[in-house]
Amino acid sequence: MKIARTTRGALAGLVLLGGLGCAAQMETVERVAQGPRAEALFLGRSFLTNGREPSFDERRMWEDRLDDRVSRYLREHPEMERTTRYSDFRFWRQVGLGSARGEVRTLLDEPDEETVDPALMAALARQHWPEISRRAREAWVYPLGWVIYFDEQGVTDVVRRIGTVERLGQ
Repeated sequence: MKIARTTRGALAGLVLLGGLGCAAQMETVERVAQGPRAEALFLGRSFLTNGREPSFDERRMWEDRLDDRVSRYLREHPEMERTTRYSDFRFWRQVGLGSARGEVRTLLDEPDEETVDPALMAALARQHWPEISRRAREAWVYPLGWVIYFDEQGVTDVVRRIGTVERLGQ
């Protein structure tokens, strides 16, 4: 009886590990209305680079630099205050549909990759490409699975590539 329970428990554990192993290779591509927040990318980059959360001083320095960049951008683009994106940019520090390239760079820094190749943009967008392709002319790839698509004016679409195991942790 004891052996049967142990065997059943071990078998269930193996099935769970096998399922997680397969799930780790699966990925979901979600089309979202809002892009990443600057702080989320900062924290993600810190984990990817250093394997840890930023220290208090690192976070404070980053926040000061971001405040300076946002203030400078708003001084150079006073018309931004009259847009619906102003609050997202100024207070939430979040990229959204319609954001200009300069706004995205101000909040998120340089992308890991920029592409105008339709085949690569289609691969990044997967099932959403037929809709996204109507307007997108360029894509910027950021950490944590974020891909931001642009036309001549600004952000047209945002997708997030999420691995199954990552979704389980959220």
